[in-house]
Amino acid sequence: MEKRSAHYDLDDIKDVVARLGIRAFTRSSIDGGAEMGLASREMIAVVLGVERGMFYKSMTTYQDHKVWQDVYHVPTRAGPAYVKFTLRSSGSVVISFKRL
Repeated sequence: MEKRSAHYDLDDIKDVVARLGIRAFTRSSIDGGAEMGLASREMIAVVLGVERGMFYKSMTTYQDHKVWQDVYHVPTRAGPAYVKFTLRSSGSVVISFKRL
């Protein structure tokens, strides 16, 4: 399922990233940023700079149609990135960070 409005409050996502730093990123999102040539601190700065106007879509996971993921298209020094967020108890809210 998809929708054109964000499921999560962007400020809540940024609060988690500001508090946890790179621990708010999954291993695959860290790897994706590294493939773009971005350091961890740059990835954190990119996420903290995300604006509501960069929102692309919200979608549910394939495994559970009750779990939402918000997708943003975000500029970085290495080119545009596809960044996906979800709020979850594990603390990893940035679940995808890759070249667009």
